[in-house]
Amino acid sequence: MKKTLGRPKILDREKIIEIACNEYWENGIFNVSLSKIASLASVSRPGIYKEFGDEDGLKTEVLKKYIEVSANPVHKNYDNYKQFPDQLFNHFDAILNDGNKYLTNDASYLMIKRPRKAIGCLMERTRLNINLLGPKAKKLLNSYTKYRKECFIKYIKNAQISGIFKKNLDVSITADYILAQFSMVQNCRLNSISKNKIQKVLNTALVPLYK
Repeated sequence: MKKTLGRPKILDREKIIEIACNEYWENGIFNVSLSKIASLASVSRPGIYKEFGDEDGLKTEVLKKYIEVSANPVHKNYDNYKQFPDQLFNHFDAILNDGNKYLTNDASYLMIKRPRKAIGCLMERTRLNINLLGPKAKKLLNSYTKYRKECFIKYIKNAQISGIFKKNLDVSITADYILAQFSMVQNCRLNSISKNKIQKVLNTALVPLYK
């Protein structure tokens, strides 16, 4: 038999991404060392570098996976105001209470197993300190934030047409304002502010949008 050249690949890429995602989600993407991920995955640091290029590459792949599984099923429904008129409210509720079953009917999203100590949203948590990311992960997150803003703009316009939001709102500025409220909720949760107080602050922040 003809021998296969080179060593067989034993590094499990998806396993490493899953382990890193869970650790980042529980502890924050900036608070987990590559050594810990390598240890949990039973691989070497050089093996991770070879597979992902560098730590920025690993973080980028984790965020891509998180966006694919956790973020896209939620944000795509902002396009369907008729079916999901409460999408914005339910989305805030998901950040506040670690999930909301009314955000999407996507089966894969509904089967996500959150890490036990995860607080809120990994993407939103990472966005709080986006300037600390490497160039690849930062570019990915900035690009997705632009996409999220476009989703919110569509939702705002439909809410105005339906007579729910005020007609005189600047949709671009309002979308930025909504993004800021997501960051506020995530930040408050990380600082152990009670959910009841966060809800009251959020309700006050959203009042100006409604008729």
